[in-house]
Amino acid sequence: MRSNINKLGEFSFLKIEKFVEVFPWIGGDLQTIRDSLCFNFKLTANSEKVFIPVNNNCSDDYIKDYLLGFLEFPNNCIPKGLVIITHGLGGSTKRFGLRRISKKLLDEGYIVFKLNLRGAGSGRYLSNSNYCAKCSKDIISVVAYLRNKFEEEKENYKLNAEYFPIFAIGLSLGGTIFLNACIDYKSNNKKKLFDGLACVSSPLDLLSCSKCIDKPRNFIYQKWLINRLKSQVLRSQDNNKDLFARNTIKRKLKKIKTIREFDDKLTAPSWGYKSVNDYYQDASPLRKIKTCYEHLPSCFLIHSKDDPWVPYKSTMELKKVLSKNQKKILILITDKGGHNGFHSSKGCWSDHVVSQWINYKINNFD
Repeated sequence: MRSNINKLGEFSFLKIEKFVEVFPWIGGDLQTIRDSLCFNFKLTANSEKVFIPVNNNCSDDYIKDYLLGFLEFPNNCIPKGLVIITHGLGGSTKRFGLRRISKKLLDEGYIVFKLNLRGAGSGRYLSNSNYCAKCSKDIISVVAYLRNKFEEEKENYKLNAEYFPIFAIGLSLGGTIFLNACIDYKSNNKKKLFDGLACVSSPLDLLSCSKCIDKPRNFIYQKWLINRLKSQVLRSQDNNKDLFARNTIKRKLKKIKTIREFDDKLTAPSWGYKSVNDYYQDASPLRKIKTCYEHLPSCFLIHSKDDPWVPYKSTMELKKVLSKNQKKILILITDKGGHNGFHSSKGCWSDHVVSQWINYKINNFD
């Protein structure tokens, strides 16, 4: 890969090279599906399973729901900080891309927390409800729980006595969820939810994403995603115990053919929205970021123009709207890379860029 540091302009401080796709992963589609063809990394020996209590979707009452996450610790070093990483639509902590970037940060000396969103992956049995693009209370609960845990057990984890930074990485919809949580977070001391947030291929406008995935050329993608979402719903403990409920939900799911229909029939009503359009509008962070980006932590958004799932135009619109002088939000848009792809001759380019940015922030705290 040729060095193109100077061509990246405002990102030259990261000392990164311009992204160049590698054979055979040529084009947005092959870049996108590459990770689905790979095997998963295993948990390290130095890991801990964590159960985090969360509130009811539409109230502040606890209903004994939990989120499941996995803490992994670097070996033989004082941790630089904590990085919380979560997945996108239909995903879980088993996804190869999530595990790959987790391993990279772990090897660089960070504690990593891999989070299954509400009802996802191996945490499905802990909740009968599903996550949405604006499950901010869940994320805020996760951060509060982990802050308290590390504050109380600082000596056990050999943490820095002065300050322990917390970063987050959201892949695809995971980035949207983290952005919404940062916007919704309220603190008496004006402290931000995270010390920094990186989003890779994350939707800023859900309506445009819905229209994009509905295109005939994306039929196979949509079918794959909707099958994963349906499978997640059917793994509910309540449905397994109640045969009538299971048959009812099966009939309901059978009629659902698209992501929009899934959100209309299940996601929107379960999170208290009147309609799917109401949900998409409220859960799209683009408009709110434009008007109150000062409330966000330092953010780094990476997107590709040939992303077949998430149109890049919303990210480009945000880049144009934001002042060139502001340093709060950095936006890097590449010509190639697909959706959560960015596979180069030296490995996953976006993993490297994000880790470089986090290391830079750690070494240059304001």
